[in-house]
Amino acid sequence: MSKYQRLFLIILGVAVVAAYFDFAPKSWPLARPMKRGLDLAGGMRVVLQARSVQGKEITKDDLNAAVLTVHRRVDSLGVSEPIVHPKGRDQIVVELPEIRDKAHALELLQKTGSLEFYHLKNVNDTQGRGRNKFARWLMSVSDDNVYSFTDTRKPGSQPISDPKEIKKLVIGENTKPILTGRDLVPGKTAVQLGNQGTSEVVALVFSKPAQQIFAQFTRLNVHEFLAITLDDVILTAPRINEAIPGNPIIEGNFTPSEAQELVDLLNAGALPVPLDVAQVQTVEATLGRESVQQSLFAGVIGLGLVLLFMLLYYRLPGVIANIALGLYALFTFAAFKGIGVTMTLPGLAGFILSIGMAVDANILIFERLKEELKSGKTLRAAIDAGFSRAFTSIFDSNMCTLITCGILYGYGTGPVRGFAITLAIGVLISMFTAITVTRTILHLLVGAEWAQSESAGRRLFGLGDSWIARRGRHFDIIGKRAYYFIFSTLVIIPGLIFWYSGGLKKSIEFTGGSSLTVTFEQPVNSDRIVSAMEAIGYPGSQALISQQKQGGRERYMAFIRMKRLNVPENVPSEKAAAARTAEQQRVQNELQKRIGEFEIQEYSEVGPTVSKELTTKAIVAVALASIAIVMYLSFRFAIGGFLNGLKFGTCAVIALIHDVLVVLGASAIFGHFFGWEIDSLFVTALLTVIGFSVHDTIVVFDRIRENLKHRMRGESFEQLANRSILQTFARSVNTSFTVVLTLLALLLFGGPVIKHFIAALLVGIISGTYSSIFNATPLVVVWENLSGDKGASRRAVQDRPLVTGERVKELRPVAEREVESEEQEPVTATQWNKAKPKAKKKKRRY
Repeated sequence: MSKYQRLFLIILGVAVVAAYFDFAPKSWPLARPMKRGLDLAGGMRVVLQARSVQGKEITKDDLNAAVLTVHRRVDSLGVSEPIVHPKGRDQIVVELPEIRDKAHALELLQKTGSLEFYHLKNVNDTQGRGRNKFARWLMSVSDDNVYSFTDTRKPGSQPISDPKEIKKLVIGENTKPILTGRDLVPGKTAVQLGNQGTSEVVALVFSKPAQQIFAQFTRLNVHEFLAITLDDVILTAPRINEAIPGNPIIEGNFTPSEAQELVDLLNAGALPVPLDVAQVQTVEATLGRESVQQSLFAGVIGLGLVLLFMLLYYRLPGVIANIALGLYALFTFAAFKGIGVTMTLPGLAGFILSIGMAVDANILIFERLKEELKSGKTLRAAIDAGFSRAFTSIFDSNMCTLITCGILYGYGTGPVRGFAITLAIGVLISMFTAITVTRTILHLLVGAEWAQSESAGRRLFGLGDSWIARRGRHFDIIGKRAYYFIFSTLVIIPGLIFWYSGGLKKSIEFTGGSSLTVTFEQPVNSDRIVSAMEAIGYPGSQALISQQKQGGRERYMAFIRMKRLNVPENVPSEKAAAARTAEQQRVQNELQKRIGEFEIQEYSEVGPTVSKELTTKAIVAVALASIAIVMYLSFRFAIGGFLNGLKFGTCAVIALIHDVLVVLGASAIFGHFFGWEIDSLFVTALLTVIGFSVHDTIVVFDRIRENLKHRMRGESFEQLANRSILQTFARSVNTSFTVVLTLLALLLFGGPVIKHFIAALLVGIISGTYSSIFNATPLVVVWENLSGDKGASRRAVQDRPLVTGERVKELRPVAEREVESEEQEPVTATQWNKAKPKAKKKKRRY
């Protein structure tokens, strides 16, 4: 059994295992369901901001302890696979898929959960049951368990019930608690029935030392009052009838749900620092289901177009590439499930995008294979040479994409990280399927008799197919570089004008505020929505309407942007969540009265802290990606030293800055005329464009690097660069064309949620292809000319070409033919003299 037969069997085995993980029911052994993010499953995402108290700096230990406490509280909600992790130095991100009672969850997350026991020294109740008959404060409790205190020294004064005032005046600000929640045994607090069996009580379990302290205190203070507070709010303040040697209970007229909530809170522990809501986003599951259906439909169309193109253009290699692409999809989804990737809508778009990118390596290899076959090599030798010489382009371009993914993951949030992970996994697996799977299948076909003849080679491998006609192969791109620079400038300037005039509209992620996504069954006008929002109390709101078909009927999706909800600033943090929910419900009801029935799909609210942080991170991420790519390319292309490599890296980054400006300008134009906004996904699109723009540029630079090692006598750098562009033109176009096909499918059929994201990617990919061919390499030539490469130019004039490359091909042996023989480059007199004695023509064999 040959090496490639063994490899083929291994690939089949891996494919069977991957298929098992992809399609096995949940009940089967080792089967794992695909994790769904909030935008697919529905749910809530909250960013909690730690607040320093009395100027105390928030330490890493404080944040880690808060994360642990929040995680315990989230576990008590019964949410499937929640996500809780720290972010930066003072934030906690909480994702709750498929959460139902969002208001309750938000309130639970914010509660500090600080349980404290205080001695009410100067207090008596209205019945006079206390030991201190001359106490200053008279305590009373309402039917809904709200405690209030009246100052007996000020006749006619109003009772105080505000927790802050009670803590300051009645308990005492500097009074130390007798015991706290830290003295409880973790996880032992439970709900029990009261003595009469009519209402629930909360049974506490103290540690041994705490039990001794509590027993001593109650023995010394019989007939005094003991206040048990939670986050400074009195839960109960009973009279101590006798010494309590064991563990106490908390009575407070609790309902079963209230008692259980208190138990969960105490068992989770107290937060070491207060937490405020900096950002909240809620998504309904219906939006996720519709988005998945639309994206999958678009993915099927995009995949079909890519498969058809590869089949028509590359013939037999295209069939093999399509098989490899099917295995790529199989392997990738299995990897997603095995690693436990949380699939989000941008992540799904990243996977579909990676379908187009997955064939890039195959295209690079097949174009190189065609060159080797045209130069006269046998099929087996051409396959080995094609894979070997295409590998450097594949490796460098994919490394730049992985660098971009790493920066996206480090500086992004949930959906952005999902996109980065899926794209990175896709890139790694695509390298395996292109290099290993495709090469194995090609080698297995080498021995077939039908693949040996020259006619079969031309027919099955598409040797005559090319984007550049023969007479266009000497098209002087480098010589006309000034025209392309002018064209790029003319494309960028209008976008910059619209950008400067305010066309680049920022979403609430960058400015702060609230956004509401709703769907209507009947047609609706954006001006009508804006007027209704102003009447409700939200002037300056904006609305964008998108019409779409869902379930065979027309629906209208409205994206409403407004300021943050009108919640008074003096509302205590523990009541802020309820106040926010009430205001959101009021806005919904008032809007329905004025416009008509609608269904809420998503609600988001972003505070100023998060918006400022996102803006800073977006700028840092783009800058870091540019610097990292410059350094990597400078190292990889350091043919004449690092400074020479810096020439390639810098010119590549200038070209990608061109693409960034084109995307920003296009977005400013779209924002001016259509009201489109930029958000964190737009930054993701920019970074993806940066990676892909360099991806295309590297294909040309790699050929320049190779041609410099086999430079023709008398050839100037300008001529070499132009030859390299023409040699790689088909690859640059084809690699981008497959991605454009998938993006077009997503743009047309993928639904409105990610439309702006896909549009930015589409503009960037097209711009990246143009800049890679017509900007990046010409810039390298300009740099080279400015650095003073005069000697090569003089040698080119002195050693004029005598014959064309087509004639020399007939005279040079097959083994000595160089890869540039596909192009009909001029050959010098020296080359002619070397080739002339070896003018024996050999019969080609494929």
